[in-house]
Order: sequence, then C-alpha cells, then structure tokens
Amino acid sequence: MVQTGLRVEWFTTVIPQIIQDYRTELEASDNPLAADPVAWAQCEIQARGILADCVASLAAGEVKVNSSHITDSVDLGTQRVRQGIHGSHSVRAGMVLTEQVLLALDDFARRHPGVDEQGSILLVRALQRAIALRVEAGARGYDTFVITQVRELNDQGRRRLAREIHDKIGNELSLAMRQLELYEIALAQDPAASEPVLGRIRETLGQALGHTRDLITELRRPVLVGTLETALRAFTQSFGDSAPAVQIWVHGTEDWLPTTMHDELFLIVRECLRNSFTHAGSSNIVVHIGITPDEVSAEVIDDGRGFDLTEVQRTRSTNGLSGLRERVDLLGGVLKVDSVVGRGTRASVWLPIRAAEEVAR
Repeated sequence: MVQTGLRVEWFTTVIPQIIQDYRTELEASDNPLAADPVAWAQCEIQARGILADCVASLAAGEVKVNSSHITDSVDLGTQRVRQGIHGSHSVRAGMVLTEQVLLALDDFARRHPGVDEQGSILLVRALQRAIALRVEAGARGYDTFVITQVRELNDQGRRRLAREIHDKIGNELSLAMRQLELYEIALAQDPAASEPVLGRIRETLGQALGHTRDLITELRRPVLVGTLETALRAFTQSFGDSAPAVQIWVHGTEDWLPTTMHDELFLIVRECLRNSFTHAGSSNIVVHIGITPDEVSAEVIDDGRGFDLTEVQRTRSTNGLSGLRERVDLLGGVLKVDSVVGRGTRASVWLPIRAAEEVAR
C-alpha cells in the first residue's frame, strides 16, 4: 500500500481550480460541452466524479473507480446524441481534463521536491482508468442510440413504402378490377358501349404502372440530391415538354432542416406537383417554400381545372391526398387543400421543425 495522505489533502484542495481551468480550456477550444449550459453541467458532474475516483484511489493506495458513475455515462452518451454533440468532443474533454490534472501534479512536485513518485503514478493511473471507463460507456450509449434510430428509420421507410403501394397502386388496381367487371357487363349488353370502359381501364392501369416505376426509381437512388430547389426542378424536367410552366422559390436556409424532414418535405412537395401534372391540366404552377429555424411553410398553386374536395372524399378518389396527410401528420404538421372547379388548386403545408426533430429521435 502506498501512503499518500499528503497528496489526498492537497489534491482535494486543488479540485475547484482544476474544474475552473478545465472549463476555461474547453471554452478556448470551442468545445460544445462548455458552450451549452446543460452539457456543461453534465460535463462538470462527470469531471468531479473522475476527480473523486482519483481521491479515493490516493486514499486507498490503489486504483478505485466508482462503478455507479460508469452506468451514468451510458445514459450521458445517449443524451449527447440528442444534444447534437459528437462523441469525439467527450474524448477531447477527457484529454483536456488529464492535462489540467498533470499541470496541477507538476506544480505540486515543484513545490514539494523529493516526494515519493509512487503517489504520482497512482494518481495518473486512477485518472486514466476513470476517464477511459466513462468514455467507453458513453460510446456504448451513443452507439446504441444511433443503431436504434437507424432501425426506426428503416421501419419508417418500410411503412412509407407500404402506404405508397396501398394508396396508389392498390387503389388503382382495385379500380381497374371494378372497371373490368363493368366492361364485361357492358360487353354482354352492348359491345359498342364497352369501348369507353375499356379506355378507362387502360388509363387506370397506366397510372398504376407509372406509380410502380416511380417507386422502383425512388428505391434505386437517394431521395434528395442537392438543394430542394435543384431536386424539385429536376423532377419537373423529367416530365419533358408536356409539363406546365413551373416557378419555384425557396426562402431560408436548408441547414435548419433535420435530414429526415429535408427528405420528407421534398416528397410532400413532389407529390403535390405530381398531382398537378397528372390531374389538374394546368398551364402554370407556382411553388413557394419558406424555411425558418422553427418552422417550414410550403405552397403549391396551380391554375388547373380544380376539383370538388367533398366529392373526392366521398368517392375516396383522393389523388394521393391520404398519403400526403399521413406524411404531414407524422411530422406534426398541417395540410390544407383549397380547390374550386375551374379555378385551380392550392395545397398548403406547415411543419414545425422542433416537433420533427423529436419524431426523428
């Protein structure tokens, strides 16, 4: 057993100064653990726990680390993800704390020459062990949370694909089957009158085939490449010369959008555009997207033929509105559709960014 009573008394008295210098150095290096009040409070608790382990080790003459503190570090790793602070900042903080303890130890050695070096070695070993165990535990918490999020995103992707298949392809195939039944009846009664029904069947199956191709294309490539405006313009250009004139304005900084919301916003606006292209027969379409740190608003306005929303809901011919509403609802937003027969359609979307961040978590 190493007798280090003098070092225990000394080290206990210098802990407040070590903590103060620790924060100063973190701030000087722009470490987010010192910039955010909540993160710093958590960081200080961890630092004091590490230093307490050092005191306990000096008193016992061997390395002692409080295991209950390590369990807390696992939860802290999860909180770091939610705070948007990467695990590398915790590693750097551990290095800074080590440096401050070594500086204090060097000052002590200069003031007390000839003191047994065994105590210094024990202190450094305890410090290293206490920091390493906490960083390892924090990394486990960080990784567990990220893996859980990845699984959730994959589940969301599968559910979204199921909605697309059910709402679009499934409904169109069901309609085609019903039209086939009507065609058989019309063919038996009056072959000449069956041609219009056959045309409607072709149109419905063509729409189902188009949606199938869109889903396959979406699965083969990233949802969003580049900015929202660039991606939306690329989508409109894919319709060729048959597409109406489209004006797109995006105001605000897209960096304010969480990644998941960024992709979902593109899909929402794209679906509104697709409906206008496919059903509205419009000459002009205007897209407005406004982004602030707290919310997003988007409007897609066309001058097409419009429709009776009550009638559409009654006949369940939603033209993708059900899927749109579900996407918006999942983000905690609001979808409003205004349409007048012969006067066009306006689809308005409002999304709260903070709520979307919680959904992503």
